[in-house]
Amino acid sequence: MSAPTLGLYSISVRGLDVPELLAWAADEQLPFVHLRGGPRGVDLARRDTATLAHWRHCAQGAVPVTGVSADLDLADLFDPDEGARAMAERELLGLARAAEALGAGWVRLLARTPPAGRGAFRGRSLPTTAVPLLAELHHPGWLTETALGALEELLDRSPQFGLLADTAQLGAAVDAAGPGAAARLERVLARTRVLHLSDEGQGLENAGRRAVAELAAARIAAGQAIEVAVEWTGQPRTPAECLTRYRAAAAWWNRVQRHTDQP
Repeated sequence: MSAPTLGLYSISVRGLDVPELLAWAADEQLPFVHLRGGPRGVDLARRDTATLAHWRHCAQGAVPVTGVSADLDLADLFDPDEGARAMAERELLGLARAAEALGAGWVRLLARTPPAGRGAFRGRSLPTTAVPLLAELHHPGWLTETALGALEELLDRSPQFGLLADTAQLGAAVDAAGPGAAARLERVLARTRVLHLSDEGQGLENAGRRAVAELAAARIAAGQAIEVAVEWTGQPRTPAECLTRYRAAAAWWNRVQRHTDQP
């Protein structure tokens, strides 16, 4: 079994503007980039058309930007305050349009707040955006039956909505969730379109993170399309250190793939 192409999330390296980042990625033979697109990143929603067109041209000559991340939370789009919800929707729509202009295929939302009840998302829909939305589950509570059931209901009625699985976040959720965690993790990965191999400085290997990676690798081997990238969030985030971490993650991922492929 051959490993899928392994990209890089731009949060992993600092000090490069977008054209420099894309040129550096091409020089280092990185196949694609996920771009940090919210105000804490390159703030795509407030970039003018000419800048986005230039960045797309740079990507076409270097490496593609396949997805972008938002600073918005999924909960922002279901805020009971109409004004707050409208503000979040405007930000998201602008970011999605910018992502489309760059040629990216999705926008990632954070999901730091699990719903309190099974019906938390009922009666409201996600806004229609220029590219699909992915939620990254950033709280162990998402692996409870109540929260996961509410999320699955929203996914079922939102064809353009999927999940981004982060090995650090989901690994911690598995460690905390107790009985039934493995089965609920499988349900999450069944909806996953993107996987981040996440290293905050402690490496990629512990039981929970390994379980996430192995189950994702098995799904890829069975034919599920999951785009995989490295996310380095330790220090320093220099290009040199980022490449060291990227290469270590690539070797680790290859070992996971080989282990998963064994009968």
